[in-house]
This record gives sequence, C-alpha cells and structure tokens, in this order.
Amino acid sequence: MEKNIREFILKPSEILEAGVGCFSVNALEKCLRLNPKQAFGGTRKLSEEEIPDPYLKYCVFLDDGIYLTPSNFTAMSVFWYINHAKSPNLLYQEGKLVTAREIEPGEELTLYYPDLLTHPKNKLWVREEHL
Repeated sequence: MEKNIREFILKPSEILEAGVGCFSVNALEKCLRLNPKQAFGGTRKLSEEEIPDPYLKYCVFLDDGIYLTPSNFTAMSVFWYINHAKSPNLLYQEGKLVTAREIEPGEELTLYYPDLLTHPKNKLWVREEHL
C-alpha cells in the first residue's frame, strides 16, 4: 500500500540544528513503501557539474557521476526535508523509501544519510558524531 504525500507535513525539526523536518500525519506500518513519485515531486538527473554547490546536499548520488535532484530547488516536496538520524525510521532501498518500523502520527521521518551513497562533499553536513 502506498501513502499519499498529503499525509506528510513540514515543521521545525526536533533534531538539534536540523532546521525543518518532514513529519507523518498518520501512523505508518513497518515495511510500507512510500510513493517516491508523489513524495519527491518532480525530479531530474544531473551531473555534479550541473548542480550548484549549496544544493549538492539535497541530491542523491545514483551512479557514474549522476545525481537524483529536485526538478526545482526553490520548490522541493516535503520528502526532500527528511533529516539524518543514526537510528532512522526510514530506509532508502533501490531507489525506494520504506518504513524501517512503525511510525507514530506526528513523528519526524529520518534517514541514515550515508546509506544514500551521496557525494563525499556531503560529509560536510553529516558530522562524525552522527555516524
């Protein structure tokens, strides 16, 4: 069963210094695949050279120097605001977001960023104590 993007909202993150986070409005069961097309809104694939440095941290490395990016960095969907956690409640597996466990209503969604295989520059945004 895939969930609709309207079931997620943005609000201040509960993670120290994380800024804005993505929160579930409803309870989500374990192993639920979230709809990536609705979740991430429009996406595009760009080479590193086409991505301005400040936006690189929002991009997921796919392979051979190609990244999955928002189609518009000034109008990103809520799932681009999922923050990092050592013990995340979401997994990124083969291009899909899957719940790692049950998620309560109002809970912030998190991922383990190193699992996204992102560019080495992203180590600037994931501190050593987060690994």
